[in-house]
Parts: sequence; structure tokens; C-alpha cells
Amino acid sequence: MEQQDLNHRALPGHPGLYLASGLMNFAGVIAMVSLCYYAKDHLDANLMQLGLITFLGNFVYVALCPLLGRLSDRYGRRPFIVSSTLIFASAYFAAYFSTQVWHLYLVTAFSGAGHALFWPSVEAELAAEADTHQLRRRIGRFNISWSIGDIPGALVAGLAYDWHPQLPFLCAALTGVGISMMNAVIRISAHTEETRARHRETVNGHALPRNHLTFWKLALVANFFSAGFISIIRRLFPDLAVEALKYTGTQWGLLVMVMAITRTAVFAIMERHHGWLYRPKRLFAVQLLFPIGCLIIVFAQSYWVFVLAFGCIGAACGVVYFSSLYYSVHGAGSQAHRAGLHESVLGLGAGVIPLIVSRSRSLAEPYWHNAIRAPYLLGIALAVVALAIQAVIFARSRKTARTEKVS
Repeated sequence: MEQQDLNHRALPGHPGLYLASGLMNFAGVIAMVSLCYYAKDHLDANLMQLGLITFLGNFVYVALCPLLGRLSDRYGRRPFIVSSTLIFASAYFAAYFSTQVWHLYLVTAFSGAGHALFWPSVEAELAAEADTHQLRRRIGRFNISWSIGDIPGALVAGLAYDWHPQLPFLCAALTGVGISMMNAVIRISAHTEETRARHRETVNGHALPRNHLTFWKLALVANFFSAGFISIIRRLFPDLAVEALKYTGTQWGLLVMVMAITRTAVFAIMERHHGWLYRPKRLFAVQLLFPIGCLIIVFAQSYWVFVLAFGCIGAACGVVYFSSLYYSVHGAGSQAHRAGLHESVLGLGAGVIPLIVSRSRSLAEPYWHNAIRAPYLLGIALAVVALAIQAVIFARSRKTARTEKVS
């Protein structure tokens, strides 16, 4: 017990990284909430172009996350973390001057590269040398930090957009520059051979359940679809909000803020309690909120009903994201690489799924007068597919476990 207490005291608290994560997501949400809204409202982008904006940024993110994560394990994390926010800031300084939709394709691609440099390195730094209890608490605080950044970020995006359509991009870029200056001085491990050896000892001491690999697979599949649902809301809902509902930028920002509030509340609960760990029924049950939220959007007319739908999706996203990150880095030898895989899957879902559903409106228009809501009807089907894939993975793992037990 005494040795365990010494280990807890020896590990840094990383308050600077928590703050940097919150500010980075604050800037990222300002940019994300505004980018497609600006493309639709100011540049008259169609639904396919909105999906392509999302796809390109996430394609870059998916491609780079595992590679850059592994490189940060090898060469140290500070250069990656500092340069990431400079690249992000440069992208949105350029967005301020954009006048055509294709300009936003380049903006989102460079932004994706900046995020790929930042998030795997930060997640690995927080997970380094942590035991099971510390890992849950650190990931919880990290998740709360970046999720809190969503709350004012969405509102600032809406208010700034109503003031001037390109002002949110300037806010995001200036915040990125400030984060980079802060990252240059905050405490980040030197990542020497000594720390790597100590980390290997910690990894060897992890008491991983036998079905850990199964839960990692389940969480990754859930994370892929969860990121897709969030991206459908953030990237494609402006089509419905602007054209049919006539919402202002502030009303749109408040809706996105609801998702952030519910997700943050979920993170706070999961950070304090371990009862959700390795519990398949809870992971499956919470994902039912995805089709429920999409179903509400299909039929909703009142603003307050949309608030309920966004809250359902935000809560489910919180459980899935926390689970995916935890199972990815728990006991991993190369934590930045595994964190990169977690972020890659997230980026892949966020890019591919909106691109798939973006054609649903045009395909449904000959048959349905309310075809502008078709993406959310297709979202219900995708939620069922996600649960079915996970059910097959879980059933096969139990069958394998029984076979090994008998033999």
C-alpha cells in the first residue's frame, strides 16, 4: 500500500495539458460548428459538398493519427503538441479569407493534420506510467477538459457567426496561436529511455481481463459509428437548420452546446465510478440512445424537442468515447500508437458516415416530401447495424472462451 501511494505521488498531475485540451477543443468546435454552416449559408454549398468538407479533413486525420502517434513515442511529444496548434491556426487564418467552397476543402485538410499531431500525443502523455485507477481518473479529467471546451465553443461560434460570418474562423485561429505558446512551456515528459523502461514495467503490472481485446473491438466499432452520428449532426444538420427551420447561428450553437453538456456530465460520472468497466450490457444499452435521437429528429418540429434529441446523442457519445479511449491505452505497450488508432477510427467514422448519408436526401426526394430529414432516418438503420456488428463480435468471443475452457 505504501509503495502504491508513492507511485501516485510520483506521477505528474498534467494541469497544463488538461487546459490545453480544453482550449484546443474550444477552438476546434468554433471552427467545426461554423465551417459547414458558413459553407451552406454564405457559399450555398449543397449536401454533397458539406459531406466532402467533412470527409477530406477526417481522411487526413485518419491517415496521420497512427503514424504520428508512433513517431511521438519515438521522438518525444512536445514538438508534436506545439506544432499541431500552429498548423491548426494557419488553416483557420486562411479560412477567414475563403470565398469558394473548394477553399474549405483545403482548410479542413490542414486542420485535420493539426489535430492528428495533437490528440494522440496528449492522450499518450496522460496515460504514461498510470495504473488502472490512475488511468481512469486521468482519462476522465482529460475528457471533461476537452468536452467543457465544447460548451462555450458552440455558443461562441453561433454568436460570432451572427456578428460576422467569418469571425469564428479568426477566433479559432487566435486561440490556436495562444495554445501553441502555452504548450511551449507546460510540463511534458522528456520521454527518455528511463521513462520508457519504467512505462514497460507499469504495463507489465496491469491486470488486464482476459476479454480485454473483445471490449477494445466493441468500443472501436461503437466509436466509429458514434463519431459518424456526431458528425452527421455537426456537418449535415445545418442543411435542415438553415433551409427548413430557419434557425439563427445562435440557435444552432445552443443545440450543439446541449450535446457537449450531456457528454461532459457523462464523463464526470464515468471518471468517478468504475462500474461501467468491462460491462457489455451497459455498453450496448447506452447505444440505443443513438437511434432514439435520430428518430426524434425525423419527426421533431419544436426547438425544445431537438434539444432532447441532441442530449440523447451527446450522452451516448460520452460513454462510447470514454470506453474506446480507455480500452485502447489500458495496458498498451505503445500508447501513442494505440491512442492514434482510437482517434483514427473516430476520424474515419466522422468522415465516411456523413459522406454516405449525404446523398440520402436527393435519393428520397422523389418519394418523400420531407426528404431533408432522410439522413437521420438512415442514421437509425446505421445504429442498428452498429449494434448488430458488436453483438456478433461479443457472441464469437464468448463462444471462443467456452471452447478454450472445455479444452
